[in-house]
Parts: sequence; structure tokens; C-alpha cells
Amino acid sequence: MRPNYQKLTRLLGETRVLINEPLSKYSSFRLGGPADLFFKAKTTGELAQAIKQADSFSIPIFVLGGGTNLLISDKGFRGLVIKNETSGIKLIGVRGAATKVKKVFLEVDSGVGVNRLVRFALDQGLSGLEAFLGQPGTVGGAVYINAHNMWKGKFFGDCIVGAKIVTVSGDVKSVEGKYFKFGYDTSCLQKTKEIVLSVILQLETQDKEKLWQEAQKMLVYRQKTQPQGFYSSGCIFRNIEKSDALMIATPQFTCSAGFLLETIGLKGKKIGGAWFSSEHANFIVHRGGVTTSSVIELINL
Repeated sequence: MRPNYQKLTRLLGETRVLINEPLSKYSSFRLGGPADLFFKAKTTGELAQAIKQADSFSIPIFVLGGGTNLLISDKGFRGLVIKNETSGIKLIGVRGAATKVKKVFLEVDSGVGVNRLVRFALDQGLSGLEAFLGQPGTVGGAVYINAHNMWKGKFFGDCIVGAKIVTVSGDVKSVEGKYFKFGYDTSCLQKTKEIVLSVILQLETQDKEKLWQEAQKMLVYRQKTQPQGFYSSGCIFRNIEKSDALMIATPQFTCSAGFLLETIGLKGKKIGGAWFSSEHANFIVHRGGVTTSSVIELINL
């Protein structure tokens, strides 16, 4: 083992660092080679400290959340993979008349599953996240890509009013929601490479039963329009811009990448055991025995 790997392993705890850990079992795609070093961070403090310590030894890091919207190389990762298993959700404030609270603020760790968070909010009668019921992945990943439900025009970033983030060198800072410069499938994190430790969400009180009914509609729609029972990372391509849809005159000016993939005949196209789903062409799926390189071949068609 490299000397800097040995030093980092001692700092993180020799019983907690795994060597050459296969990453495929942590990915919804079930693909990918091994990580040189693998560490599970249970608290935001551990997450920030692991990033800082790795930086001090010039060891590359990758923070892994739910393993969705992620394609891991067959070669794996040369450095430290930190599995984000932070799990805190807490009420930190309310706003409104004493007899009729309207706005509620939650502080949520970045390792919390989006679906778990949504169910928590629904059970508390809090509106703002119901469109994301059944959404895979973690809060950190949802911030990174500004997760969306285009059927309802909802973006995860719409509810974020603040956050704690850690820089690539391990320094922790607090930021406002506008810091992330959210867009469709984008946030500033994709350029800065900073990691979210926790977020502050602003939600509103509503009737719990009505919220659950609305959320269930989202879940049924998701299950009807997306492939079930296969390994997948979610949608592969971004939808096109509205201006492009107008220029090429798609039917009803749809921006759907899935529609475009189906139009050019890629729906059902198969390479090495992976294929474009027959239910939704923007999903590449497989049942096992596939390599990342086969998926990349499909993407590059």
C-alpha cells in the first residue's frame, strides 16, 4: 500500500477503511470496478474530516451517495471513496402566527435518502417535496443535479434556503440557497466540486391527507413511465432546450430526450447485454453480466 494511503487509513481507522472495495454493489447500475480505499461517513463531521484528511495527503476523493445517476468506470477509482451515510433530519424553526404556522424549516443531512425525506415531510403535513415521492438517491445528489419532476415542473432546489458545504480542501462554510445557481440538471457544485454536508429546506404546512394523495399520483406516474425490475442509473441524457425543440419542430415542441431517442430508432437497441429500455428510451437497463464499457458504447452511438 502507498505510504499516503497507509497514513490516511490510520487516521480514519484501520477497521473502517476497506481496501479494493468493489463499487458495483453501491451503484443502482450494479457496474464499476474497485476503490483503492473505501470509507463510510456516519456524521457530517466525519464526512468533512475525511475530505480534509485526504486532501492533506493529496489523495483524490469521490463522495458516493445513493449510487443513482452514476456510471462508474470498469477500472474503479484510484483514491478514497467516501460513502455518505449521514442521516439526520430535524425541525429547526417555524414561521407564522402561533395558532397557524405556515412555513417550517428542516435541516437535513446530505446522506438522507430523498424518498425517506419526502415521506417524513408528508407525515408531518409539509408541502414542497411531494413530487419527489419514489425518487431514488440522496439529498446531496439531488442538490448536485437539482433533481426535478418535469411532469409537475418541480425542482429540488426550489425548497433550499441554506446549506453547509465543504470545499475540496475540507473547509466548512454556510451558504444561502441562491449560492447554488440552480438550473435544469445543474448547480454550481458541478464546477466548484464542493460537497454538501446538510441543507435547510423551507416547506409549508398543508393537509396531510391531500398531500399524500398528490404524492401517490406522482409515484404511480413514475412507475408507469419508467422501467421496473432492471438495473439502471435513471435517465441517461438531458432533455433538449425549448429553443432547440422549436427549431427542429418536435411534435408539440416536446423537449423529451426519450422521444428523440425513440424517433431515431434506438429504443430497444442492445450492446453486450445492456439496452435502451422499451418502456422509456432514455433509460439504459440490464439484468447483469454487463460492463460499463458496453453502456458507454450505447451512449456513444
